[in-house]
Amino acid sequence: MLRLFCLTLLVLLAGCVHTPSLTPPPNLQAHQAQIENHPHWQITGKLGVRSTGDSGSASLKWQQSPASFFIYLSGPFGQKRMEIEGTPKQVELRQHGQPPLQAKSAEALIKKASGWTLPVSQLNYWVRGIPAPAVRITRLEQNDQGLISLLQQAGWTLSYSNYRDQPLNGKTLTLPGKIIAEYRDIRLTLIIREWTLEPGQLGSAP
Repeated sequence: MLRLFCLTLLVLLAGCVHTPSLTPPPNLQAHQAQIENHPHWQITGKLGVRSTGDSGSASLKWQQSPASFFIYLSGPFGQKRMEIEGTPKQVELRQHGQPPLQAKSAEALIKKASGWTLPVSQLNYWVRGIPAPAVRITRLEQNDQGLISLLQQAGWTLSYSNYRDQPLNGKTLTLPGKIIAEYRDIRLTLIIREWTLEPGQLGSAP
């Protein structure tokens, strides 16, 4: 069910050992600060995973607030839907026809349910086109707008494209529309169809 990303703690550590961390340039730091000032967001789109001998895709809805999150996945991965709802203290995974599972992290729950692990803690930042904090940056490239086009962190290589301006309180915030994340033979493709940058009711599936 929803077999995603063969990622373990050793993978995360391997991306951080004996490697100096790069410091993002000032213009990118300013962009990152602007994004982090708006911690309420929601995306809908499509998530594809490919690895040696395995591939699949699913529809995705992800709602995030400072104190909680809700992730909804459905599609060919397992012909069933998966809902993950969490706070800093507890995360619950719900699948149709099965009792809920609980753990201290979304990563642990997906690992238990499917044998794979989704790096949710890092993706919270990566999906918005900014580096994850407290994780070494080993490579960073920018496009003509000064936004990240390529990021290497925690052993993963992330490529960004299709940036679009999103309306926000009469202004705009530029966010990615396509992200490709790779680690060894694992390749994740996230196509973001829609961004919402306002507080909403968590836990509402499509």
